[in-house]
Formats: sequence, structure tokens, C-alpha cells
Amino acid sequence: MQLSIREITLIGLFSGIIFIMAFVPQFGFIQIGFVALTIIHIPVLIGGGLGGKKVAISLGVAFGLASLSQALLRPVTPVDVLFQNPLVSVLPRVLFGLLVAYLPDLFKFIKEDYSRMGISFALATFLHTVLVLSSVYVFSPFFDPLNAFAESTPYIGLITSVLVANGIFEILAALLIAAPVAVRVKAYLRGY
Repeated sequence: MQLSIREITLIGLFSGIIFIMAFVPQFGFIQIGFVALTIIHIPVLIGGGLGGKKVAISLGVAFGLASLSQALLRPVTPVDVLFQNPLVSVLPRVLFGLLVAYLPDLFKFIKEDYSRMGISFALATFLHTVLVLSSVYVFSPFFDPLNAFAESTPYIGLITSVLVANGIFEILAALLIAAPVAVRVKAYLRGY
């Protein structure tokens, strides 16, 4: 995978933003009780929207490593222990980078940039939330595959409530922050 100077620059810039957001308390992971609202997906969306597939996937990896690092070095709640498993903290974020890289191709028929990016960013964000919560469910030490349905019904209810609460906030952030910024910066860079 050979990267251009532009791609290396975007990866470095947005990876730096991701790690700053991860390690400044209440900036990238906003703790509210046992859940953390995540806004670190915004640099992944913007950087991926500007730089293309290689940048989006690289930023997904950076997002995952930042999440893993924060869970290992600065756990805040008991839920953070679950994110010390790379299958929970890194894998869904790498898949998120893949979504950011490839979803805009599905919406090429939409000619207006904001609509195309907004829809693909919102869908990628929703799927990211589903992937993270699914990973928490599947790779949790509390998950028993032999008796999963009977014992995990309250767990599924908790996951569903987090999906609704976090998912709506994160989708709105993708629509109202990431898509307009990516569209404006992309239009600005076309002039150069």
C-alpha cells in the first residue's frame, strides 16, 4: 500500500486529532454514567471523506488503537474493562474505517456532495455503533453462548438503550458537523 504525500499528511493530521481527543478527558469520550458518548468518529469521517479509502482505513485503525490505549491506560468505568479486548476496541473501529471508505461509492447516484456524504456518514456512524455494541455483546466475559438468550435479555435491553441514546447523538454529530466540514474543505481543496 503506497501512500501519497497528501494521504500521509491527512493520516498524520487526523490521527493526531484522534489521539488528542482520546486522551483529553471529556473531549473525545464524554462519560455519562457507565456509557461514553463518542465524538472521535468525526475526525475519521472528515479525514476519510477528504482522503479516500487508504486514509479512512488508516484513521479507523488509529481510532481503534486510541480506544484500546485509553481503556488500558485510563479506565474510568467498569465498562472500560471490556474495551481492553482488541476485538471490542480495535476491530469495530477498523471496520468503521472500511465503511467510511466504501459507503460513499454506494451513493454515487446522489450528485449533491452534502447529501451523499451526509447519508454515507450517518449510515457509517449507525453501523459503527451497532458493530461496537455487537462486539461488546459477543466478546463480553458475561456472554454465555449456550444460554445466551435466557440470561442475556437484560443485557440486550441495555445494549439497545445505549444504541438509541448514543446512536442518535453520534449520527447527529456526523450529519451536523462531519458532513458539512468535509464538503466545505473538499470544495476548498479543489480550488488548489
